[in-house]
Amino acid sequence: MKPSILLTLTATAASTSASTLPFKFRRDTVPTDTNTPNRRLLHSPPTNTGSISGSHIKAASSINNRPQSLRAGAYLPYHPPASTPDHPTQNQDMIQSVTGSLVIPTISMPVSGPTAGNSVGEYSASLWVGIDGASATDSFTHPGSTANASCNPLAASLRAGVDIFWDGTLGGQQTPYVWAQWYPAENARGFLDFKASPGDELRFTVSTGPHGNSGGGVLVENFGPPQSPKGVDGRVKIPIATGSLIWKDMPPLCSAQASWIIEDFPLQERPELPTALGNFTDVRFSEVGVVTWLGGNFTGDEVLGKDKLKMLEIYDAGQGGTLAKCKTDGEGEKKSVVCSRVVEA
Repeated sequence: MKPSILLTLTATAASTSASTLPFKFRRDTVPTDTNTPNRRLLHSPPTNTGSISGSHIKAASSINNRPQSLRAGAYLPYHPPASTPDHPTQNQDMIQSVTGSLVIPTISMPVSGPTAGNSVGEYSASLWVGIDGASATDSFTHPGSTANASCNPLAASLRAGVDIFWDGTLGGQQTPYVWAQWYPAENARGFLDFKASPGDELRFTVSTGPHGNSGGGVLVENFGPPQSPKGVDGRVKIPIATGSLIWKDMPPLCSAQASWIIEDFPLQERPELPTALGNFTDVRFSEVGVVTWLGGNFTGDEVLGKDKLKMLEIYDAGQGGTLAKCKTDGEGEKKSVVCSRVVEA
């Protein structure tokens, strides 16, 4: 990915121990378009840290002591190189931009595990590309801090993604919702008149200002189905829809993780629990790229082939155990991360 096509912004432009079975919640109105859900995911971790009596909950601790993890995918922790006499400031380098593409998967009712077979239930999954937000297991020192303060990449993140839904009372698979968010400063926001369908290829570019504290922006492009023509020569991609958002004067990021993630978020109407994870077709994060503020430009195998790349999987004992696993696939510029829906106790 060439730096010139990335959305570059300057300083002025800026786990819980319980899980839920599919549930129904009150709707005040039914949308005219029955394939468009009138609810949204919360895009933040569940607020509950234990089982809730009187609801369809299975306490994870009663099945397995393994902690719950609601993210699958891959992330690259970026630790800048040490300073040298010739490059005295390179230890202050940070991630400027992260890119990734995916084809919106289809989603259906799970056929195995505790959440399977609820024909009037609801299932979902969220897929996103971002800066930070993947894991708190890495320790970083924020280059923008004069006191060399440590920085937690889970505390704040900039991300853009797509939510997929299946609702048995509304005919099954629903219209995907494309969104972006500076977490936790604000809720996720959609894009005006931006439409997407299962099978469409989306490319996300997420960028932030120096030291992650001067704002940032996202660019989302929809190229339609992958088999559709890509320009007059069959190679150049021409989007059928684009959306962008810009933020200014936002809370700082660590700008230390490049993230390609599938996440099981709660619904806005029920923030205490994750939704039941849908049965989705394989998700491939491709065309991955990372650009840093001091000129680093990494793509394909340069990103996913690094020995520091870390993989995540979704684990929720109440939903059956391991629910999503990922691996790298391919070589060179075509190297990608492929995530599959599973049920493994």
